[in-house]
Parts: sequence; C-alpha cells; structure tokens
Amino acid sequence: MNLLITGGCGFLGTNLVYHLANNRPEYSITVFDALTYAGSKANLKPLLKKEAVTFVEGDICDPVQVSRAIRYGIDMIVNLAAETHVDRSIMYPADFVRTNVFGVQVLIDLAGKHSIPILHISTDEVYGPAADGQAFTESDRLNPTSPYAASKASADFLLLAASRTYNQEVMIIRPVNNLGPYQYPEKIIPLFVDRLSRGLPVPVYGDGMQKRTWLYSEDFCSAIELAIDNFAGGECFNLTSGNEISNIDLARRLVKIIGCKDDLIKYVDDRPGHDRRYSVDGSKLINHFGWLPRYDFESALQKTVKWYLDNQTWLKSRRNKEYDEFISKQYGEI
Repeated sequence: MNLLITGGCGFLGTNLVYHLANNRPEYSITVFDALTYAGSKANLKPLLKKEAVTFVEGDICDPVQVSRAIRYGIDMIVNLAAETHVDRSIMYPADFVRTNVFGVQVLIDLAGKHSIPILHISTDEVYGPAADGQAFTESDRLNPTSPYAASKASADFLLLAASRTYNQEVMIIRPVNNLGPYQYPEKIIPLFVDRLSRGLPVPVYGDGMQKRTWLYSEDFCSAIELAIDNFAGGECFNLTSGNEISNIDLARRLVKIIGCKDDLIKYVDDRPGHDRRYSVDGSKLINHFGWLPRYDFESALQKTVKWYLDNQTWLKSRRNKEYDEFISKQYGEI
C-alpha cells in the first residue's frame, strides 16, 4: 500500500504517520504538507530517516505540486490537509475556503484522473449544534454555523458529488475533537497546558458551558487504519468516543493536573456564533469496522498533558511573533 497523507505534518497527520509507520511497516508513506504555521517537518524527523516515509512539500491547492506527489504510484490519498481553527476561520474565512474547499476539489480532480481513492477527514461540526441528549447520525442534514464548519461541509458535498456523478472512490470520516501530542498550541488543551505551566492565566469563552466530545489521537489513528484497510466507497462515518465534557470542567481538570489554582481561569467574551454542543452517533463505524476506543478521557488527558510538559522545547518553538499577536488579538489582556 502506497499512501499519500496530505497534511501529514500537522496534529492528526503527524500522529497518523507515526501510528502507521510503527504498526504497518508494509505501508509506503508519502507525506505532503504546505508547512503552514500549524505544521512542522521537524515533527517527523525520526521517521524521515526511514525509507518507508518520504516528505514532499506542497500545497493541495496547486495541481502541479499534487501531481508531482502522486506520479510515482499512489494507492490511496488520506486527506488531513485543512485549516482547522474556528477562531481563525472567523478572522480569515477566505483562507479556509481556499484550502478546505478549493484544495479538496484539486484532490478530487487528480484522484479521479488517476483512479486513486480518497479517504477524507471531515469533522463533527458539519452537523451544527446538537441539543442536549441529541446525537447526529450520518443521514442527518448538515447545518454548519462557523466558516470553518461550512468549508468542511462544502468539501463533504463535493466528495459525495464526485462519488455519485463520476463513480469516484471517496470515503468520509467525521471525528469529534481530538487530543494528543503535536497539536498547535492555539487549541484549548495545548494552549492551557502551555500557559498554566508558566503560571499564566487561561481564557474560557462566555460561561464555559460549551460541551465537546474528545477522542484520543491514538484511537483516531486506529480507526483510520481500519478505514484504510476496509475502504467503503461513497460512505460517511462518524467517529466518536462518548467522552463529553464542558469547557469549564476541562479547564478545571487541567488546572488540577498541573497543580495550579482556579484563579488562573479567566472568563473572556464569547466568540461569535459559538455553538453550545456538538454530538454524533458513532454506531455505524463501530458496526462496520468493529472498532472501539481504547482510552477513557481521564487517561487520555493525563497522557496528553504529560507529553506537553515533557516537551517544553516543542511548545516553546511554536511561540513566535505571529503566535503571540494572534493570542493577544483573540483574547486581549487576560
């Protein structure tokens, strides 16, 4: 199996490349990444010394660059290339349309030309907000509310249209929030670990009662491995863990793990259009693949926090002028 993993130097991409390289040595992996602010080639430095993992710098919006990556014979594209931060999508929506919509169409065009299946990683946010007790299934209509979610839903529609119109082999996975190593520290868990470990306050939007479901990155990777092996063309699958928690409770758990006081939690103005809750039903994927998550939330959170605390150099390397300006612009003086 020759895989092209787009976005392979980002958070989930990095974790997936390590997982497959360690568990499936028969795979030949080409990592394709534009190395934006959230991706780093250094993440994969140990693996790039192995012949089974190669790196190609490129942008999925550039058909010439993508063509160069697939010309040596690719059996499947696993697409994790995306702009993913909701806060940034509110500031810079055009960037999200470019990568998450136009870039996916470039992949569709070239994959169709070369008869390459696409395994696309979407998000549970395409369904929009869920009421308490509600969990969306794959047959529910998409109702995205943020520019990020709208761009991801658009990609899902384009992929399904390619499947139905051109009989292209496409498969979509819609995961919940993920936690684990290598996540750029704008996202809540690495952001809070980084700041709390330095004795700095952390921002909680609004009343902090927004609820999210969390899946450990290693569980995500095991599910994607099964999806690669059991590719189901034209199908969408939700990927969830059942580990639901409010943002304020997550903040309090992080404070406790790191050994700080609750007074470092600072409430800030809520972001525009902030959905209160996301939730999806994952039974279709479980029934189809026989997959179940291995990690409960508490153990996953402990492992994640430990990784960031043990890798302070990695965290520090992500803090630059652009990063500091974004944090200041987004949260003000906290």
